[in-house]
Amino acid sequence: MHGLNRRLASLIALAVAMSMGLGACGDDDDETATQQTTATTAAPRGSDTVTIEMTDYAYTVSGPLNAGGTLRISNPGKEFHVLAMARFRPGKTLQDLQTTLQQMAQQGGPGGGGGETTTTTARGATTTTSARGGTTTTSAGGGAAGGEQEEQDPVAELFDGEPTLPSGFLSPGETVEVTVPNLQPGTYGLICFVPTEGEGTPHFAKGMVNQLEVVAGPTPPQPTADATYRLAPGQAVQGPATLTPGRHTLRFEVAPGSQQLEPALARLNPGATATQLDNALSRLFESEDRPPPRNAASQVPGQVLFAGLDLQDTSTFYLTADFRAGNYVIVAEDTDPEDRPSPPRELINIRVA
Repeated sequence: MHGLNRRLASLIALAVAMSMGLGACGDDDDETATQQTTATTAAPRGSDTVTIEMTDYAYTVSGPLNAGGTLRISNPGKEFHVLAMARFRPGKTLQDLQTTLQQMAQQGGPGGGGGETTTTTARGATTTTSARGGTTTTSAGGGAAGGEQEEQDPVAELFDGEPTLPSGFLSPGETVEVTVPNLQPGTYGLICFVPTEGEGTPHFAKGMVNQLEVVAGPTPPQPTADATYRLAPGQAVQGPATLTPGRHTLRFEVAPGSQQLEPALARLNPGATATQLDNALSRLFESEDRPPPRNAASQVPGQVLFAGLDLQDTSTFYLTADFRAGNYVIVAEDTDPEDRPSPPRELINIRVA
């Protein structure tokens, strides 16, 4: 989705700006974090498939995942949720993440400022925060990209890279399976930055923070795909334009130079277009001064089955979902903010009948 994917790369800055003055995590969360961190020090055994359930407002993780295995991501809640997943740097923990989010909320965002942050805008993998004292631009990976002063994103400093697949955004009621064969072992922090409907508190401030252990072991078998789609920057998505109703596993082959592409699969309401869905999502989530309304999902002409973050070094991945009769769209938007058409060129419409 044109606006949706662009937002996902920088939801953290928007969420922190909206959460100024909030305590992001309470004592109970800190105790849970300590227990979880301690429990993972003894090299857990993983499973080839692990479930992450995104409720209002928590992640439930079924256990450790074998590297290269499948994540079954479900959103049984009533609100949109994002699974933003990034690997902790050595020595960093879930408790560090919770503490940092709390401090940022109390200080008014990255770099503090006591509430001086007034506006946050999203441009690809770069977040620009305008404050009364100046303008600072920081990359999602923590590096400064310009502006009147330089500062680091304290959350990004906990991780050894930006969130990437299998991170993704789901509409309420959706469940998908995502397999990334090159997913590396490590401890991954999970954060939902989506603002709460009707009042704007980011979901992480309500406790939607957790971790996933990805462990080394025998390489899980790759799923058996029944359709293949090819993604390349500046080109239409190549693959079948029709599918039969039922459960399908889609294999995505990624062309070189596609690091900034963000893949998404959505089901459109009858008569709706990808542009209309994207515009509706933009109206819900791009405002800098108001949260999404209650029952936001009912105000968009479709369902987001899965909208992933940057592909980065992913060359192949699999997406399994249930398809019912209707119209679908696959979009692989380029997050480069320059010369970005709407809808993007990287798109295919699919008829399920």
